[in-house]
Order: sequence, then structure tokens, then C-alpha cells
Amino acid sequence: MSKNDENQQNGSLTSQERRTKMSSDNLLLSGFQDFLPERMLQRNALIATTRSCFEQFGFLAQDTPCLERAELLLGKYGEGEKLIYSFRDHGNRHVSLRYDLTVPLGRIIKTYADKISFPYRRYQVGMVWRADRPGKGRYREFMQMDADIIDDDSVLADVEILLLANYLMESLGAQAIVRFNCRQILDALVEVCGLSVDDGVNLMRVIDKFDKVGKSGVLAELKDAGFTTTVIEKVSAYLEIGGTNDEVLIGLADLLGSASSFQSGLKRVSAIINAIKGSGDQAANFRIDQTIARGLDYYTGVIFETTLVANSDFGSVCSGGRYDRLIKHPDGRQLPSIGLSIGIDRLFSAMESVDKAPSIKTTTQVFIVNFDDNAIAEYLKLAGELRRSGVTVEIFSRSAKLAKQMKVANSRNVPLVLLMGPDEMSQSQAVLKDMRTGVQQVIARSEITSAVLQMIDPK
Repeated sequence: MSKNDENQQNGSLTSQERRTKMSSDNLLLSGFQDFLPERMLQRNALIATTRSCFEQFGFLAQDTPCLERAELLLGKYGEGEKLIYSFRDHGNRHVSLRYDLTVPLGRIIKTYADKISFPYRRYQVGMVWRADRPGKGRYREFMQMDADIIDDDSVLADVEILLLANYLMESLGAQAIVRFNCRQILDALVEVCGLSVDDGVNLMRVIDKFDKVGKSGVLAELKDAGFTTTVIEKVSAYLEIGGTNDEVLIGLADLLGSASSFQSGLKRVSAIINAIKGSGDQAANFRIDQTIARGLDYYTGVIFETTLVANSDFGSVCSGGRYDRLIKHPDGRQLPSIGLSIGIDRLFSAMESVDKAPSIKTTTQVFIVNFDDNAIAEYLKLAGELRRSGVTVEIFSRSAKLAKQMKVANSRNVPLVLLMGPDEMSQSQAVLKDMRTGVQQVIARSEITSAVLQMIDPK
């Protein structure tokens, strides 16, 4: 078909047909990602660090299916419910792809409560799906990592989760600020504004947009939504409060001190700040921020977001809070809980934006040059010895020019290259080249493994 014929054919298509053709040219769905090996290595390194941090804080791994009964998820996420992928399966069951890892955790507790030791500290790594508008660091399918403490209403549990968020960022080599608030403080604002429960929820959802639209944007949206001038003036005063943590608490007390819910919020936040100061952790990384509202309907106490100092405009990379009314024990008791959630792919994008993403191109430590296909048995024997010693090894799959094989090893950032051609074999030797320094040395065949181990870890 000529170019003109193709253009004429495309011109005869309906707009829907053109969109379909365009999507078929790029077979990857919008909001979804492919991961080639180098990106997978970097991503896996980020996940491994996060797992390690969770386990250092005493959390144990669990897992749940990606599909849940739709009724388990519906009614739990407020406005977020419209982003749930729901459909009828082949058995005509109404099912949904999991939106997060928290609500399925509630099912785990209900199903296996007799097998769980409380307080239950668990973490989970898994894919979640949201029919959201794709954007910078925002995907429709992404990996999430959660850590939660179930059946623990203590200040210590709140502090441990906040410290974990900070510790994770430090472990990744990035400085971050953990900004936190308390829903009782927001409830106090609703109370002094004289709003109903429903209007109060709407108010919190608008305040939650503060980072994106600023004070003027929040006030304009409240005006458009029909809130009174008195309410807008109180919200304006609320948003203007700033300074140190102590100064923020004083400002909040002046504005909200008459509200019945304020004292419980003040007491909780003050206890958290004092505990963090006493922990020896970097207290300057924790900041009271009354604009944090967290749109999800199930939060009941402390709520927080974590932003990178070097790129705060990227938004939160780790968030969470206390949800004391979401999870029930089979005996009917509400189990007070708190947790954090990390979108790994969003976190990876944020780390890339500040040049802190893991830099890994290969897990191979030794590359064996293939001089002669007739020598494969010897190369396999050598590779086996190294692998049994814990060394990762790649043998080039076919004999080729040395320059080509060295180019491959260099492009993959393999640190060590072993060269054992006919001359070396006849003398029971090999040449070991350190690609990081360019230094190479001749080593006796019997000493190759010990030499490699020494160069990999010279301690």
C-alpha cells in the first residue's frame, strides 16, 4: 500500500477507529509499564531495601490474591471507588482487582484471626490497580508495599510507623520530610466551622488538594462549592498557620481550642513529637502540617505524607495513617490499626528525579570469555566452581572475537572478566581482568576462585 493510499484509508476511518488503530500501533496500554532487565534490577534493589527496612522494624511478610469479591472493596474508598477495576468473571461473579493492600488485610484478619498473634505487624508487596489518569509517576498498575500494625492504639505504634517512613528514605540515600497531622484536629476545624458530617468530609477533601492548588485554589473551590464566607475565613486562617512544630500547635490552639475534639488531637500530636525527640532520630525531619488531610474516608487519627527535600514538588512518596474502624475481629471488636503505604514505581520515579535511583546494570560478577567452543567443558567446570562459592557467572554463549566479547562485558558493567584461551589452558592459568580499574593479572588455575572472591570483597 502506498503512503497516499494509507492516508486516504486513515482519512475514511471514524474517530473511534482511528483511536483503536493508534492504540494497536503501541500495544502497551496507557498507564501500564514494561520493565527491561536493567530497570528490573534497579526496581528490585529498591524493593529489597524496602523489605529490609520493614523487617528491621519487626514486620513479617504476607500475601493476598490480586482478585477480591467486589463487595469487599466497594464502599471503602470514598471518591476513590470510581477508580476500582470491577467486572463479571466467567462464573458471573462480581469481582475487582485490588485497589490497595489495606482492605484485603481486613479480610485476612477476619479469616485467620485464630492463627494470628496480636498486635499483628505485617508487610505486603503486591501489584494494585486503579483506573486513574496516568501522569508523572502515576500508573494504573503499580507495585505497592505496605507495613501495618493491627490491634495497637498506642502512641508508640504511631511513632514506629513515622520513624519507619523516615528510616526507609535514609536507607535509600534520600533526605525526606515526614509531614503529619491528626484527624481530630481536622474534626475540630469542622466543629468550629459549624459544618455537618457530610460537609465536613467535603471540606477535608478540598483541603487535601492544598499541595496541588495552594491556599487560593482551596478557598476558590470552597466558594464554588457554596461554603459560607465565615467558613472560608476560618479555613484561610487555618491554612496560614506555620512555623516550628511548637508554633503550629500554638496557632492551632488559638483557632480551634474551643472545639471538643481538639484536645485529644493536641495530646496525641504532642506525645508523638516528644517521643520522636527522645528517640535520637532526626526530629527535624518530622513536621506538623495541618494541611495534610488524606482523602480516604477510613483514617481516624494520625495521618502523614513523606516528600523528598530535593524535589518536594513531586508529591508524597510514602503515606499512611491510623484507621481504627476499618478492621474487625471475628468477635466483633474493632481493631485499632496504623500503617504506611509506598508505591514502588512512583518512589522509583521520584528517586530518579533526584539522582538517587539504584544504579545497577547486571548481577553478573564474572564474565568468562569463550575462546573456543571445544573448551566449553572447561568453562562450565570453572563457572560451576565459582557459582558454588556464591559468585554469579556468565559464559559468553559462543566463540567470537575477543573485542566483541569485551565490549559486551563492558556494556553490562560486569566487574571481572576471565580469559582462558588455549595458551592459558596449556599452562593451567587464566587472566583475570578487573574492568573497574583496567588491571589484569595471570593466576594459577587452582587459585582462580580465591582470587575472584578477594577481588569481589577485599575485606
